[in-house]
Amino acid sequence: MHLLASSLLLAIPAGLSAQSAEMLAPGQTLLQVQATGESYAAPDMASVSGGVVTFAATSREAASSNADAMNTVVAALRKAGVAARDIQTQNLSLNPQYNYNRSEGQPPAITGYQATNSVTVRVRDVKKASDLLTVMFDAGANNVSGPNFSLSDDKDAVAKARMAAVAEAKAEAEAYAAAFDMKVVRVIRISERSQSAQYEPIIVTGSRIGAPPPPPPPPPVSAPAVEVGEMQQSVTLFVDYALGPR
Repeated sequence: MHLLASSLLLAIPAGLSAQSAEMLAPGQTLLQVQATGESYAAPDMASVSGGVVTFAATSREAASSNADAMNTVVAALRKAGVAARDIQTQNLSLNPQYNYNRSEGQPPAITGYQATNSVTVRVRDVKKASDLLTVMFDAGANNVSGPNFSLSDDKDAVAKARMAAVAEAKAEAEAYAAAFDMKVVRVIRISERSQSAQYEPIIVTGSRIGAPPPPPPPPPVSAPAVEVGEMQQSVTLFVDYALGPR
């Protein structure tokens, strides 16, 4: 987004442009530039979620069987070396299941209960994300998702994105000044409006809801493929420049 105007400005963003216009010297023109810079860094942390969904005829049975199954999953995570502080309960619920295929005038009938419990696991070594997904599957988790990657410290990535945004703003200002046969006199105002981080290649989501284990123990689940990829960090700047005659 760009705004080029003389000392009297029309249709300008409230406040910001009006204040910048007041700082223009006679004969100068205000140029507003919006620039976004990006940087990329490999994530060094991840989180995975895993839990158990169980069904039973009564609420007590559903809750009890779910608790036993979830305790097994958490114990497996602890045995795999995950610290207690890195395991957090994310969702715990018990809901009735209804039969809506009833005769007209009859209310839905409760046919049983569904219990759900899941935890989010913080993975401090991204290379172990795949192994922990397998640990949860093998322990009986039937509702697993992730990993979600992140940076433990994004300061360097933000700084690089910010410098890229500054360079982009400078280049655009110079290009506009040259196009109007003017020159950039000075920077009036710099405003950083937004920062964002996103992960590009999303990896693995698994679900085995409603798939009870067969009588003989199932073979170990193969480790799902997990590619770490890169995090994209972006910074958006608004810069007001004063342009003057060459």
